[in-house]
Amino acid sequence: MSRRQEYIETSQREISKSVREHLALLASIWEEIGLDEDSYKSRFLACQTHVNALFKEMKEEDIGLKSKLLGKVAALQEQLAVFNLDLDKNESIDVQGLTLIASKSKLDSCLKELKMMHTLRSEERANLEAQEQDLCKQLGRTTEERPAAKCLSDPVMKEFKERVARLRQDKEKLLSGFKETRRDIIELYSDLEEQPRTEFEQRVTDPNVETFPLDPQSLADVATLHERLELQVRQITEETEQYRLKLANLWDRLEVDPMVRTIFLENYPGIRKTTRKELRNEIARCEELKKQNLERFTLRMRDELLGLWEQCHMSEEERAAFEPFRSLDFTEELLELHEAEVKRLEMYLADNREIFDLLSKRAELWDRMCQLEQAATDSNRLNNRGGQLLKEEKERKQIQKELPKVEERVKKLIHAREEANGEPFLLNGHRASLVLKEQWEAKRKLKEAEKQNKKIAQQRQLERDAMMGTTMMNGVNNNLKRKLVPNTPELGRKLPRVTPAKAPLPTKVSSTAGKVLARVNK
Repeated sequence: MSRRQEYIETSQREISKSVREHLALLASIWEEIGLDEDSYKSRFLACQTHVNALFKEMKEEDIGLKSKLLGKVAALQEQLAVFNLDLDKNESIDVQGLTLIASKSKLDSCLKELKMMHTLRSEERANLEAQEQDLCKQLGRTTEERPAAKCLSDPVMKEFKERVARLRQDKEKLLSGFKETRRDIIELYSDLEEQPRTEFEQRVTDPNVETFPLDPQSLADVATLHERLELQVRQITEETEQYRLKLANLWDRLEVDPMVRTIFLENYPGIRKTTRKELRNEIARCEELKKQNLERFTLRMRDELLGLWEQCHMSEEERAAFEPFRSLDFTEELLELHEAEVKRLEMYLADNREIFDLLSKRAELWDRMCQLEQAATDSNRLNNRGGQLLKEEKERKQIQKELPKVEERVKKLIHAREEANGEPFLLNGHRASLVLKEQWEAKRKLKEAEKQNKKIAQQRQLERDAMMGTTMMNGVNNNLKRKLVPNTPELGRKLPRVTPAKAPLPTKVSSTAGKVLARVNK
C-alpha cells in the first residue's frame, strides 16, 4: 500500500471517528435541550450540509488550483515555443506522466536560461535597431526589413551586427573625408577673408562635426561649396600672380633696386585684400613712371625682340613684317605692340623649344662631322701622335650613329608642328625640312666636285709627268743625233706643244642651306 493510500484510509478513520464523537456529543446536547423530532432531525441534516459544503468548498478550491496550474503549464509551453522560434532553438520538455507542479517546475527551470538569453538579445537588438536608425538617418539611407521569425537567432544577430558595423565604417570614412574637406573650407574662408553666410555654410564650419548629415546630397553640397571657394581662391591667386608678374616687369623696366622689391613683397604676401590693393597701387605708380620713360622702354623691348628673332631663326622679311619696330613715335600704344610681340615670340620659342634644341644639337654634330672629314685630308694626321686617329675614328662612328637619330626626331617634331598649325615651320624664311635636305644635297655635290677636281688634278699631273718625260727623251736623242748624224730640217722639226686642259669649275650648289644653317649654328 502506498503512503498516499494510507493517508486516505487514515483520514477516513479519523474523520469517521471525529464525526461519530461530535454527532454523539451534539445528540446528547440536543436531548438535554429537549428538541422535538423535527428539530432534532433538522440539526442532523444541518450537520450533513455543513460537512458536504466544506468538502465541496475544498474540492472547488483545489479544482481552481489545478486549473491555474494547467494554465501556467500551458503558458510556459507557449513561452517555450516563442523563445524557440525567436532564438531558433529546439528546446522541448516532455511532461507526459508528470504532475502539474512537476511539469511547471521543469518548464520554469528550462525557460529560465532561455528567458535570460531572450532578454539580453532583445535588448541588444533594440540597441542595434537604434544605432541602425541613427546611422541610416545621418547617412541618408533606409533601414533594412527583417523577418519576425528567428529575429534573435545567432545568424540574424550576427548579420545585424555586421550591418551596423558596415554602416559605422561608412560613417567614419565619410566623416573623415568631410573633416578634411571642412578644414580646407575653413582655410579657404581664411584666405578669402570671408565668413560663412548661409545656414548650410555655418553648419559645415560648425565644430560639432558629429551631427553633420553625411547623406549624398549634403556631401555633394559640401563638395560644391569647396569647389566654389577653391575657384575663388584660384582666380584671386591667378589675379594676384598677374599683378606680381606685371609689377616685376615694370620694376625691371624701371630698374628698381632688388632690396626695395624684396621688402615690398615681404610686407604684402599671400592673396589678401590688403596685398591686392597695395599691388594695384604700386602698379599704378610704376605705370605712371613708365609713361614718363616710354622711349627708353620701347628701345629696350626692341633689344629683346632682336634676341628673340635670332633665337627663333627669323628671316629679314619676317622681322620687317613687324612694322612698329621702325616707328619713332614713342607712345603707350607702340610700347604695348612691342610687349605683345615679345610675348608672342616667347610663347613661340617655348612651344618649339625641343625643336630648336635638337636643331642646335644637330648643327654641332654636323660641324664636328665636317671637321673630322676635313682632318682626314690632312697628311700630317698620319703621324698619329697620342692615338689621335683612333680617337677621331671612334668619334666619327658615334656621330654617324647619333646624327640620324637626332635628324629623325627633329623631322617628326617639325612634321607634327606643321600638321597642328597648318603651315610650314620656317628657319630664316625657308622650310626647315627642305633646309636639312638641301644641306645634305649641297654636301653631296661638294664631295662630287672635290672628287672631280682631284681626278682632274691627277690627270694634269700625269700629263705633266708625261710631257716632262718626253722632253727629257727628246733632249737625249737630239744630243746623240747631233753627234752621229748631220742636222737636217726634217729631224730638227719641233713637236706639237701639248697644252693641258683647264680644270672644270666645281658644280654650283644651292647657297640656301649654307646660309640658313649658318644662322642656326649661331
